[in-house]
Amino acid sequence: MKNPLRADGVRRRLTALTALTAVCALTVGLFATAATAAPAASDRHRPTSRPVHLTDSRATAETRSLFSYLRDGRGKGILFGHQQTTEFGVTFDKADGVASDVRAGVGDYPAVFGWDMSDQGYGSSPGTPDEKFTTFVELIKDAHRTGAINTISAHMNNFVTGGNYGDTTGNVVQRILPGGDHNAEFTAYLDRVARLAHAIRDDEGNPIPVVFRPFHENSGSWFWWGAAHASPSQYIELWRYTVEYLRDTKHVHNFLYAYSPGGGYGGKDDVYLRTYPGDNYVDILGYDNYDGTDGSQQWRNAVVTDLGMLARIAQERGKVSAFTEFGESGALKPNGQNGNLKWYTQLLDALAADPDAARTSYMMTWTNFGTDQFFVPYPALGSLPEHELLSDFQQFAADEDSLFSSDLDRRDVFNRRVRTERHAPFLHVPSPTDGQRVTTATTTVRARVTDARSQRVYFTVGDDPTRHPLRLDPTTGYYTGTWNIGEENLDNTLTTLKVRAILPGHRTLTVDHRVALGEKPPLPAGVVDDFEGYVDDADLRTAYSPYGTNTISLSQDAVGSGRNALRFDYDFGFQNYTGIGRRLEGDWSEFHKLSLWLKPDGSRHKLVLQLVANGVAYEAYPSMAGTESGVVEIPFADFRPAPWDTENSDRRLTPEDLAHLSQFNIFLNQSDTGTTTDGTFSVDDMHAS
Repeated sequence: MKNPLRADGVRRRLTALTALTAVCALTVGLFATAATAAPAASDRHRPTSRPVHLTDSRATAETRSLFSYLRDGRGKGILFGHQQTTEFGVTFDKADGVASDVRAGVGDYPAVFGWDMSDQGYGSSPGTPDEKFTTFVELIKDAHRTGAINTISAHMNNFVTGGNYGDTTGNVVQRILPGGDHNAEFTAYLDRVARLAHAIRDDEGNPIPVVFRPFHENSGSWFWWGAAHASPSQYIELWRYTVEYLRDTKHVHNFLYAYSPGGGYGGKDDVYLRTYPGDNYVDILGYDNYDGTDGSQQWRNAVVTDLGMLARIAQERGKVSAFTEFGESGALKPNGQNGNLKWYTQLLDALAADPDAARTSYMMTWTNFGTDQFFVPYPALGSLPEHELLSDFQQFAADEDSLFSSDLDRRDVFNRRVRTERHAPFLHVPSPTDGQRVTTATTTVRARVTDARSQRVYFTVGDDPTRHPLRLDPTTGYYTGTWNIGEENLDNTLTTLKVRAILPGHRTLTVDHRVALGEKPPLPAGVVDDFEGYVDDADLRTAYSPYGTNTISLSQDAVGSGRNALRFDYDFGFQNYTGIGRRLEGDWSEFHKLSLWLKPDGSRHKLVLQLVANGVAYEAYPSMAGTESGVVEIPFADFRPAPWDTENSDRRLTPEDLAHLSQFNIFLNQSDTGTTTDGTFSVDDMHAS
């Protein structure tokens, strides 16, 4: 039943939809006459709200207000967002800041407008870099004039190779961190981000607040900042560097920072927080999850479970939670090919029915690039018929639990009186990162102290009490010093780097990092892993990045050879696939097959061995029937491109591909014929021959 307090707003939206349907044959330019901006609020209309704890304690008044609005609106409806809604679409050819597929379909703009700093920061619209930049700025200004909220993601190119965001080669994260040989290229990109932040101002000259969402979906490995290409500590330090550079060096004060590693997590907060940069560096706890099941109850249950978890974490930490990306995996399909015609309303109903998940602040879907890829259904246009999910999307938009642009009170969103809380003093160590393997006889220790003036900073190593001073470099803001490890200590052992910052009043900040000294024993050519060179389970988990929720460990109970195998524990209670991955380098062009020792668990789930070669993911599928262990050999001629990669479906794994390796992944996909929902299997001696 409709909330009577919301009925007028809903009627306005439905009336607007009817009017638009009547004039759909007219030029899209007529939309401009309907776009109105809410009046600016005077001081007497600005309510005073509770203090907020933000990443930026010097955030602009409008930015503080936006966060307060999102926080206080939890449980009162979920804001709907659409990526690049006035930049690309099916119902218009040219971006004018007014036309939008969402508005054409439901008579209202989304409440959240998403944008992306692709092409190294200048956006996706055509033109020269300066023309792209101008278009980007104007689109954000136009969105703000509607009263909407802006959020920006960042598909950054590879700063080492010059390739795009999907080029995962080059060990990028390590090389763009402070001290890395490509840090300058990354910093130049952040300069462009800062230029945009300073350029987007409203009609009164005030900076427009933005939710900035860099390094998203890092729980997967399709981006160079993903799980297989950066350890949790490297990712955390990259995030902190980004925030500190924009906030403290470039004086960007109109950003809220959203962390969105992707899903799913089975409601396990420790897994979600595995790469969490910390409360002083994140404002919004985000989550991306696309439905590859065509609207199954299992997928909705998983989303509700995870978003409920995020809402609880946000409540505890004084943050805001959001469904930062959602949609049908790969986009909606043409008419007649979509299995669930109630996809939007069923998802919204599931979220609204859960008291925790209902406190999600906003949910944003991806871009309508055209009829070949779109995430929001569109109305009939000329000879193009109405998309078959439009009716359901219109019901979604009219529901009291979804909020669109007309539901926003601009004064309430941007003109609250809000103050920020001060940060407590904080110490972190960008290098060496926690869990890093140092292979040189000397290395530079870097530490940063924020929100405090240190009297001295130093480090010790292991049980040795000797204090090695770190001195402030005023050009970088880091305390630095040299750690003389010595060649004789590079023996594949663990030690602890202990950094201490002494503050006035005898307060001490402490950071301890586990560091592996020396090279891991080298593996012969063609060997993926024999699991013999790891010092413990933590060292193993540094080498392999998880996808979804699982646990890996070194096992001595069942092995192919040597002392150790890899044990993989999984649970399909709230996910339908999970896996692990690692970076892989080498030339396998002379090899003909992949061999491994496997102990299956008899589950009959789909085991996927994925080799990323020459930028293409090739797969093979050993059987998980039975429980007898043994050696499995798979000719490279039997590998095929991943089923989702329709563009390369006819390709075959060639010696040329095998000369350009970048990644090795192991996935387990839930099968309809599977006999268990959880289980354990083991692998060992993975190598090419």
